[in-house]
Amino acid sequence: MKSKRILVLTDHMPWGHRSIAKAIYGNLEDKAKGVKVELKYAEVRAETGIGGDAYVLLYRYLPKAHRLVYKFSSTKISRLVVKDVADRNVWRLKKLVNQYKPDLIISAYFLHSQSLQRWRETEGKDFKLWTVVADPWTSYQAAIVEGADLHLVYDEVGVKKALDFGIEKDKVLATGWWTRKEMFEKKNMRQKMRKSLGFDDERPVIFVGGGSLGTNSLAKFLPVLLLSRRKIGVIFNTGKDKVAFKMVKEYMRLLARLKKKDKVLIKNLGWIENMAEILSAVDIVFGKAGPNFMFDVVAAEKPFVAITHIGGQEDGNLEIIKKKKLGWVKEKNTSLLRFFRLYLKRPSYFHKKYEMSIHAEAIKNKGSGELVWKRVKKDLGI
Repeated sequence: MKSKRILVLTDHMPWGHRSIAKAIYGNLEDKAKGVKVELKYAEVRAETGIGGDAYVLLYRYLPKAHRLVYKFSSTKISRLVVKDVADRNVWRLKKLVNQYKPDLIISAYFLHSQSLQRWRETEGKDFKLWTVVADPWTSYQAAIVEGADLHLVYDEVGVKKALDFGIEKDKVLATGWWTRKEMFEKKNMRQKMRKSLGFDDERPVIFVGGGSLGTNSLAKFLPVLLLSRRKIGVIFNTGKDKVAFKMVKEYMRLLARLKKKDKVLIKNLGWIENMAEILSAVDIVFGKAGPNFMFDVVAAEKPFVAITHIGGQEDGNLEIIKKKKLGWVKEKNTSLLRFFRLYLKRPSYFHKKYEMSIHAEAIKNKGSGELVWKRVKKDLGI
C-alpha cells in the first residue's frame, strides 16, 4: 500500500500557531512509527500586508484596543477582506503543495486554511484539509473555514461555535489543547533547573511573561517587586521585545541601588527556547493569557495569574482560568498589588490551591494527540 502523506502547516511568525503545529506534528510523529505515513512540517510566510505588523503592535502595547478589531472581524466587510488576502496569500502554499503532494493538510493558521480552501474550490485540488481553531472560546469567525474537511477545536464550546456558523457536526472534533509533548515530559526537572538558574535556596520563584507580554504589563508588575520583604526569585520572559528587556534591566539596577538584588533575585531571559525546562523551575506564573502559553503552564502543572490579555480574542481565556480553576485573573493594578502581597505571605497556599484541577486539565490535554491520530487513521484509511 502506498504511504499516505501528511503536511502540518503554519505561518512563519513566532506565535501560538507555530506551537500548535509543532505539538500536532510531534504527536503524529510518535504515533506514525511503523505505519506507512510520511510527515512533513512547514512554516510558510503569510502574505498579510501591514495587517501582521499592526497585530503585533496591538498585542504588545495596546492589547485592550484589540477588542475593536475583534468586533470588526465578524462583519461582512471583514469577510470580504479575508477572502481577498487569502487569494493573495496562496502562491507560496501552491508551490509547497504541488511539490509535496499531501493526502492531508493540517493547517494551524487560519489564513493558510482560508487560502487552501479557496484554491481547492477554484481548481478542484484533491487533498483533505483540516484547520485548527487556535483560540479556545472566543475565536475569530475567519477561523471557521467553510468547506474544510475537519475543524480541530479545544472543547464543546468550540464545537457549538462551529455548529452555529453552519459547520456539520461530523466536521468538528474536540480534542483538548494541542501542547508540545516536552511540556509534559520535563515538568519534574525542578531542582536541576533551579540550581542551573542560580536559585540555591527554597525561595519561591515567580515566572513573568509569555506571548510578548508588552511594556504596559511590565510597567504594572515591576513596581510590585519593590514590596517584597522576603527572598523571592523572578524570571522575566520578554520575548523579542527589546524595550521590555531594557525596562527589566533598569529595575534590576534600581534593586541593586536599593540593596535588594539578593532578596529579589531576577533572571532577565528575553526569548526562551527551553520553556519546558524553565517552567519546571518555577512555583507560579504571572503572564498574558494567550492560549498556548496558558496551556503550556497547565502542562507544567503550575498555577497561572493573568495580568493582561488581548481584548476580544482572548476574553474567553480569562473565563477558562476562572471556571476551570487554573489560577486567577488580576489585571487591575490594585488587584494585582493586593494579590501579590497575599502571595508573599503564604506562597505555599497559592501553589497548592488549584493543584487538582490543574492536574486534571493537563491530563485531558495530554490526550489530544491520541484523538487526532484516531481521526487521521479513519479519514486516510490507515
